[in-house]
Amino acid sequence: MLRIGIVGGTNILEIDVLHDVREKVLRTPYGVAEVELGSINSIEVTLIQRHGKKQNKPPHAINHAANFYALKKLGISHIVGMNSVGCLKEEVKLPALIIPHDYIDFFSGATAFRDKLVHITPGFDEEIRKILIRCAKKHAVNVLEKGVYFQSRGPRLETKAEVSVIKNWADCVGMTAASEATVAKEFGLRYAAICTMDNYAHGIKNEIVDYEEIRKRAGKNAEICLKVIEEAVRVIWDECIDKEGKNSRCRKSH
Repeated sequence: MLRIGIVGGTNILEIDVLHDVREKVLRTPYGVAEVELGSINSIEVTLIQRHGKKQNKPPHAINHAANFYALKKLGISHIVGMNSVGCLKEEVKLPALIIPHDYIDFFSGATAFRDKLVHITPGFDEEIRKILIRCAKKHAVNVLEKGVYFQSRGPRLETKAEVSVIKNWADCVGMTAASEATVAKEFGLRYAAICTMDNYAHGIKNEIVDYEEIRKRAGKNAEICLKVIEEAVRVIWDECIDKEGKNSRCRKSH
């Protein structure tokens, strides 16, 4: 049975996203993955909370290979990542949503392949990205349709000196989306991310970054982001999956 996948972060825990939720633990060649099976608007969806139900998986310790292998094993082909990022451009008015078109990831080394040579051409899925943009424009005032996502290693936040460098290369900074995009591509899965810009990165507009304040802002902005994802699930279904003739296998009966 095909499903659409959603990979969420810190504040997805605080908002009811799915109906008829069933939790499942999958063992993979890369380790264990915890997933939640449910539905959005009668469309089957699988959710992974990247930091875990207990919030005990910091960014540098997330097992992306296990997570995305599990999604593939469940028959998922289209995945939306929901992320919180710091804004690197002081001219951008916050809060905002950004749907990045590219990324920089110098440090994570994220890959599902440790024992053979595999080269992929990394990137976000353009078809899913365009759907996210269309849906975001209906629900949010400030939507950045393009942008470069810079991934830092985490779990600490970036220094002012680091931000002063990376702001010349990218538009936002986060700790997970680039790794997810890379591993998804390695497994032949289609992935794009929608990010809430909840704060200016350390030193931008003299911002002093506090993690608890970021969590508070991210929780508020996540509500808008989830409205976008809720609509995007339907559009992805109608435009990307149903056209492949698989809709009847996946839609729940009323």
